[in-house]
Amino acid sequence: MRFAIVDTETTGLDPERSAILEICIVVVEGGQRVDRFYSRIKPTERDLELAQPRALEVNGYAARPFDWDDAPHFESVAEKIAATLDGCTPVGHNVAFDLAMLRANYRRHGFLGRVPYPAVDTLTLVAEHLFPLGLRSASLRSVRAFLGWSSIGAHTAAQDVEDTLALFRLLWRATWWTRARIRVARWFGWRVSV
Repeated sequence: MRFAIVDTETTGLDPERSAILEICIVVVEGGQRVDRFYSRIKPTERDLELAQPRALEVNGYAARPFDWDDAPHFESVAEKIAATLDGCTPVGHNVAFDLAMLRANYRRHGFLGRVPYPAVDTLTLVAEHLFPLGLRSASLRSVRAFLGWSSIGAHTAAQDVEDTLALFRLLWRATWWTRARIRVARWFGWRVSV
């Protein structure tokens, strides 16, 4: 089975009004990485007018907009995004948000690419396996802290995809043994490794 771990950073939370600023997709087949696509995406003036200031702060655009000066526009990467996702089951942390953003951005830019469905949401895996161990929030930030993972690079598509991939590998088809290993690591204050 081919899985495409996907994360987007956006100008807001409403797919119909928000643009994708950054996307990363890592394709895994048979447990091995077989493809990776990453791009910043240059927002239009209209995208920035509709942007939520807090979203731009969280994803780093507000502090470093010049990092997007040479980025392609969405139309230039839409076909590559669709090709990377083709034949894959999408995986993400709140993956419905990322897929809704892709669908809305495809429509807005007149691209007919297909967004695969069904998908695997690591939020569900977190609720199943980490909530019983004491995790109180399913946010990726909370999961990182709970598992002793670094938060350096958080809220960049590239780092969030790597952490979502690690979370997926840890919890997909997890057993009681996985939970026991996590419980022991937390008890000793160790970082939970995948």
